[in-house]
Amino acid sequence: MNPSASMVETVDGELEVTQHVDASMSDCIKLPTKRKAETSLVADPVEGEGSREEEQEEEKDSGESDQVWDVDSFESDYESPEEPASDTDEFEMRRYMRHLYESRGFLLKREMVPKKLFQGWRPLNLDAIFRKPNITGRDYMETMAQVAIDKFNQTKNKTVTLDHIARAVIRMSIGVKAYITFMAKESPRGELVEYQAKAEIRVWQTKIHPILCRPTPSSS
Repeated sequence: MNPSASMVETVDGELEVTQHVDASMSDCIKLPTKRKAETSLVADPVEGEGSREEEQEEEKDSGESDQVWDVDSFESDYESPEEPASDTDEFEMRRYMRHLYESRGFLLKREMVPKKLFQGWRPLNLDAIFRKPNITGRDYMETMAQVAIDKFNQTKNKTVTLDHIARAVIRMSIGVKAYITFMAKESPRGELVEYQAKAEIRVWQTKIHPILCRPTPSSS
């Protein structure tokens, strides 16, 4: 994790990103920009230079092996060790992992988060500032969810539209990975339906990678 960025608990126990004057984690998790469009206005590059830069950008933005579309890393069941927990910390961690797997990562109660957890999954305060000066957690999750929705609509030939974010569970270590629950419409005049999306952007990537989008399973 970038040493110039830190994560602290807010008063209500949720995650907040704090930043220093120099470069911070927020510089690595910025919202997608029109960087390529802007840089295309500069003078013509030396022959071969542009293609090399494009190849480097594509390599940097290519999805990792665990960023495969339509694969949920929480689909398997959590197997707790048979022996009793040796202390309170281990007990809290087992309870936390079991809770995460039961909800497939999309629902995490604050009281289930271990007190000494460092870089794990946490519920996101949607209304708190996520990236300065004024991007809230809700703003950022809407962007991440929309990337997953676009991929879902493209691959499934659907017309799902985002209505609002209900909640999000995130992990910040080498970027931002989010499990997002949102309300959506499957047709312009349709009823609201609860959906789930998973997306991630890592510190070396310049675009968000969609991983999962689906209606919330009835068992959730």
